[in-house]
Amino acid sequence: MWSRGTLPVYWDDSYKEYTYVNQPISNQEIKNWKEQGWYHDTYSGDMYDSRNPMPAYVEKISNYLKLKKCGYVFYKMKTLNIMPPHVDHYTKYTEYFKVNYENVIRAIIFLEDWKAGHYFEIADTGFVNWSAGDYIMWEPGVPHAASNIGKDDRYTLQITGLQC
Repeated sequence: MWSRGTLPVYWDDSYKEYTYVNQPISNQEIKNWKEQGWYHDTYSGDMYDSRNPMPAYVEKISNYLKLKKCGYVFYKMKTLNIMPPHVDHYTKYTEYFKVNYENVIRAIIFLEDWKAGHYFEIADTGFVNWSAGDYIMWEPGVPHAASNIGKDDRYTLQITGLQC
């Protein structure tokens, strides 16, 4: 189950200046992807997460989306970064907030207008041509994927939370 919508743009482009860090993907997940035919060296993207100072507008966005107990990740996909189809586990989130996996909601907010080569897919539905402020929200267990085969970095904000 997933939905899409558009929210007001509360941000400027200062997210481009954050210090992004590549978070490792588990060896098991990489093994699974390679067994499925995804032979690639640059899975995932770079992240700036809630362990860092967050701009005030992230709370405005989570309030707009009616989410509480939120974790935030700014996500940067460079050229040729891919995330093959997968389902999120929310392990760190559920441990930190002591909540059940079944209750978690994730949203991805597109921070910029779509650029050539940027792609997002959820439940076998592909998305391109988005505008800044467009978002997609989904429940646990929904497969999704992302990639950047364009020349420009792809920036999104990922919010994980519970419905209010």
